[in-house]
Amino acid sequence: MSWLLLCATVSLTIAFVLIAWRKWIAPWEEVEELVVEIGRGERPSTFLIDGGVQAQRIGLRLEKVSADLQQLNKQIAKRESGMQTIFSAMHDALLVVDSNRHVILANDMFRKLFGLPEISEGTTLLEIVRDATLDRVIEDALARGGPVRSELALDGSQVELDAVAMRNNAGEITGAMVLFHDITELKKIDQVRRDFVANVSHELRTPLSILRGYIETLRDSPETSREELSRILSVMERHSKRLDLLAEDLLTLAQLESANPNLQLDDVDLSSFFGELIRDWEKKLANKQLNVTVDVAPDLPTIRADRGRLQEALYNLLDNAVKYSREHGEITLVARRRDQQIVLSVSDNGIGISKDDLPRIFERFYRVDKARTPENIRGTGLGLAIVKHIAQLHGGHVEAESELGKGTTIRVVLPIAQNPNDENRITKL
Repeated sequence: MSWLLLCATVSLTIAFVLIAWRKWIAPWEEVEELVVEIGRGERPSTFLIDGGVQAQRIGLRLEKVSADLQQLNKQIAKRESGMQTIFSAMHDALLVVDSNRHVILANDMFRKLFGLPEISEGTTLLEIVRDATLDRVIEDALARGGPVRSELALDGSQVELDAVAMRNNAGEITGAMVLFHDITELKKIDQVRRDFVANVSHELRTPLSILRGYIETLRDSPETSREELSRILSVMERHSKRLDLLAEDLLTLAQLESANPNLQLDDVDLSSFFGELIRDWEKKLANKQLNVTVDVAPDLPTIRADRGRLQEALYNLLDNAVKYSREHGEITLVARRRDQQIVLSVSDNGIGISKDDLPRIFERFYRVDKARTPENIRGTGLGLAIVKHIAQLHGGHVEAESELGKGTTIRVVLPIAQNPNDENRITKL
């Protein structure tokens, strides 16, 4: 009897243990496996858990957690992809470091700027870039907490650095972000502006000083002889004309460089156009007894151009040719076709231009060696710059060749199919 009771007790105990294991212990092992898979970013094949209602509810909850986590991961990946796209598309270099100078983020432009390979997150800045200016900017940003600006010279480029401290929700500084902006072109433009102002000031100062000096002479010496007075007035007239020419050329150049140069395009027949030029210049050509040859190819098509501006360009070229030609010299005007371009050239056999000066003759106010140029034939220094801008506005360019003592040829090259608004203009000078 006692043996039967013992067997019954053992059986009940085993049954209770099995029931307890299946209902309370085994489900938690399955729950642990599900949690581990979800933690690895994997989606379990099933969320059905053997056991009671409570275990099944946990399985359903874990399924929802897994789905929410998957959705969150997708959103994070999408945002990261979008941010990476933005950083990669940035024209400026970007660097983000933490308070210990460990790199958090560096975009492609930063790597290109400093010639670096891929940068691992957490790399110390000192390992990849050793630059005192960059170190100082980051140090100041972390110390002050406000924006810091500086400039960096790097391989011939001028780079502006803008750094700002990053803070957490508690307001504590956690790092710094630095933006690198290439300002090389801006520096060049600023230098051009400074040079332009300096040149204009210089060009104005000389004639104004002469005029002021002669005015003081006339005021202080009322008994000046007629001969001396005539000489003084002649000099004053010459320099007043020089001021007038300078003002006119400056206004012309400003209009040509403006956003709306207002070209009046029309069909221009080059044969009649060159004929008009020569008639306008007959007197000046005759004064130096210059021989002029006009050579216009007979099969040239008419071109679309602003007749007034084109005339202004050729006037400037003729003016230079006349001024720098010797008496009884030769001037040649040629119009030829070159593929899909029309080439208008003015040549002389005058004093010529050196090889060192030739590449710069189209710059504003640039003049060749003044020792070889008499004072009475110097211009404003803007004529060839005006010619260059007129050619470019017509979608063309200018060319020059010269040899000292043998003469100079300047060419205005215009496309046959004119389109002044074409953004793909070819500019050689």
